Amino acid sequence: MNRMTRWFAAGAGIAGASYATYIASTWHRYGRPRRARRDAEDALLDSFMRDYEVCERHEVAVAAPADVTLAAAKAMELDSSRIIRAIFRARELILRSRPDVAARPKGLLAEMLSFGWGVLAESPGREIVMGAVTRPWEANPVFRALPPDEFAAFAEPGYVKIAWTLRANPAPDGGSIFRTETRAVATDAVARRKFRVYWSLLSPGIILIRAAILPALAAAAERTWRVEGDDLLADAHAQLTHATAIDAPPHDVWPWLLQMGCQRAGWYSWDVLDNAGVRSADRIVPELQQLAIGDVLPARPVGADGFKVLRIVPERALVLSSMSPQWAGTWAFMLEPLGATRTRLVTRYRAAYPPNARMSVMLPVFATLHAFMERKQLRTIKHHAEHMHAS
Repeated sequence: MNRMTRWFAAGAGIAGASYATYIASTWHRYGRPRRARRDAEDALLDSFMRDYEVCERHEVAVAAPADVTLAAAKAMELDSSRIIRAIFRARELILRSRPDVAARPKGLLAEMLSFGWGVLAESPGREIVMGAVTRPWEANPVFRALPPDEFAAFAEPGYVKIAWTLRANPAPDGGSIFRTETRAVATDAVARRKFRVYWSLLSPGIILIRAAILPALAAAAERTWRVEGDDLLADAHAQLTHATAIDAPPHDVWPWLLQMGCQRAGWYSWDVLDNAGVRSADRIVPELQQLAIGDVLPARPVGADGFKVLRIVPERALVLSSMSPQWAGTWAFMLEPLGATRTRLVTRYRAAYPPNARMSVMLPVFATLHAFMERKQLRTIKHHAEHMHAS
């Protein structure tokens, strides 16, 4: 047996042991689900299923507002993910199901309705609760919707009641928290026994689907959310959005943006990486407070190359052009008031490029580096602006 074969066998053994451990743990925990944290409690879902035997909860922070996030969740297309398609295919093989060849409408909500799920309740722009009764262990289960006023009391033997939500709550920083929760309860002992086996064996696929959905949803919601400067590069192929809440009004944040740039006040990020080790300013520099369209914010400590100013909306938005020769890009900084004394600082980088293998490799690397640098930048601006406001 060569080394590669031994490694493969060892990996398969570890995977098999891990799966066996998961099955045993899930079987043992069946009927004793964890209750939600106080901040994640869902009164609307409780009104349809307060007591349940299994539950899965997942959430992700999204830079976009809650209504935009929920709309993006409803419009998600599950079959666009290779991971999700593979999971559905694996279920077909395990249960010997017939492939679903029906023409389904686009969008998660419309597709689920076509399968037989029903809408139990909806809070516009915030949450939708879906429900059905079914026999999940069957090779090709049929989903049967019930009138909302009959769902909670349904007790016909041989079924599992399932309710799940798409929910977007406003976050303190002006973005949103997307949550999805699935609850299930069997209607009698026979159904409970069958569902317990099914859930113990196949729930990893359900969890993986949620894990695949969340980052894709966040990206889709942020792409849908239009902000200042997006119109300057309408055909962008990639987009990165970050945000932070600052305990200071916009007029105390704006001066820190005006003086950005190498050979100026710095970028407020990791100075050893983007400012030749020169420490970024920790004060407002009066002589750097005049900025006009066409000015260039130097990108390096030496040389004239940099980010050209494309748009200025005082105390609201600063939009720069990218300096990369590989792609066209914009880099926008937006200030959104959060009441009288708080501000949400949103940054967005957009790039348009010719699709090719080189860019497929470069973009993930650039995105990771950009996120690392920009998060530090936002933390520093937040610190300085709050200190200035408090003093």
